[in-house]
Amino acid sequence: MVFRPRSSLVLLGLLALLAGAGPAAAKTVPGSPPFRVLVVDHLSSSQLRHMAVHGAVGLLVPGAGPTTNRRQALAQLVRGAQMNAHLGGVPAGPRVISAALATGTPTGMRTIVVAMPPKGPPQANDRRYPIVVLGGGFHGLLDSPTTRIRGLVSIVDIAPTALGRVRASLSSSPAHDALASLSSLDRQIHANNRMKLPALIVVACAILLLAAVRPRAATTAVLAALLTSVVLGAAQVDSESVILGVLLAGTLGGGVWLARVCRTDGRLLAAIIAVLGIHLALLAKRPEWVAITPLGPTQNSRFWGIGNQLETLLLAPLLVGAVLAARRWGRVGFALFAAAALFLVTDNRLGSDGGGAIVLGVAFAFLGTRVLRLGTRGFVTLLLLGATAVLGLVSLNLQTPGPNHLRSAFGDGLSGLLAVAENRVPLAYAPAVHNWPLVLPLAVWFAAVLLLAVRVARRRATRDLVLAVGLAIGTSLVVNDSATYELVGGVAALAAILRFAPAVGPLTVPVLARVPMPGHPVPNEVAPPSS
Repeated sequence: MVFRPRSSLVLLGLLALLAGAGPAAAKTVPGSPPFRVLVVDHLSSSQLRHMAVHGAVGLLVPGAGPTTNRRQALAQLVRGAQMNAHLGGVPAGPRVISAALATGTPTGMRTIVVAMPPKGPPQANDRRYPIVVLGGGFHGLLDSPTTRIRGLVSIVDIAPTALGRVRASLSSSPAHDALASLSSLDRQIHANNRMKLPALIVVACAILLLAAVRPRAATTAVLAALLTSVVLGAAQVDSESVILGVLLAGTLGGGVWLARVCRTDGRLLAAIIAVLGIHLALLAKRPEWVAITPLGPTQNSRFWGIGNQLETLLLAPLLVGAVLAARRWGRVGFALFAAAALFLVTDNRLGSDGGGAIVLGVAFAFLGTRVLRLGTRGFVTLLLLGATAVLGLVSLNLQTPGPNHLRSAFGDGLSGLLAVAENRVPLAYAPAVHNWPLVLPLAVWFAAVLLLAVRVARRRATRDLVLAVGLAIGTSLVVNDSATYELVGGVAALAAILRFAPAVGPLTVPVLARVPMPGHPVPNEVAPPSS
């Protein structure tokens, strides 16, 4: 395989053009209102089997955040709004629909039947409850615009469906065995949610091992882990032991294999662009393959896009790719790569990760300042350029109707941003302090690896990468919610670049080339005739 710089530049230019609509499928949308909403305490397998013949079925996530109960779930259902459990779990605003308690097996048409969490104190929000939409042309599996995962329904989907709104309503698509599909989906979500932190720790330890014995493989191991996670999602693996075993083997074996393939910096850059392109395409077309994975977001609030685990792991290949693009194509290469990365993380059709965009923007600004030797003014300029690009993209996304992870922060102007800043305490800082027996050892682990990386990094390029990751993790701890994921992911990112160094060579800076012109002697330069 011969690497061609022009091919990699074309890949980089096309990276931001891969987003598109998901595959078309025959769907049923709700008809005219109203749909009755009936709440039941429990739906047995036989009841579900009977109702599935006359409607569409799904799994309901009853709330957002780590806990929920009947009161919180019912309040969110009738208001058609969501509120994180850390913020009380009961949204403000008027009720838009009513719900009645039912017993037995509901049989009426144009009815939404939903099971709910039990009454009492909040309990772990790690269980999904059956929901059935009867009549109205619904058959098969329910499709939610909020979760973007076939068969998985959010509590906020019920109100617009009951009111017959075309936008933000549930739809349905045919399924050969809808109940079997739901059972498989439930097992897959349960296993992957339980393995989030263990899987990240396994990846970090594997990359640290490779950093000690095969430094080049440590860098490519992050790419291998990302690809392995996607394969697990596509294969719908629901065994916890298999998830950890395959992820460990894929990270170690895939990292070593990719290191052999990517012996040159050009090939490594091409591999990074290819992995980013794969994630971009899957986030747009098959979001569940990225979401229901050990490295995907949790399925009790975010559902799809790029979560803290994936965002933090992406730091290593994104920063390395930016350095390699800058060395090959100068400022143009750095700018194109950074723009493509920010598009992947920010766009609502893809990552929709506002915190990740801030983290990447700060890291790219620092790294660009160091790599391109721009100074303090350059850092501020790059920071402002990144913020402008992100805000412009968010503004365009907000003009499109439908679910948007960033709407609550940017949809209400300054008041929304202030509310997000105020909520950092109950959503991020207070849970981290409460969970200090786990967070503190992970913080010590990250700090130790960071100090080691600073000492080991002897070349300027490597040290710049280490400092950029350290700055990014510090920023992430301020703006994001999950300190444990960010610290462990930071260890993995540092291990990946701990001993990485790009090939020695001058930085490429585009300049106007001089064109040689034929010389013509002037009169006083004419040689005298020979005697």
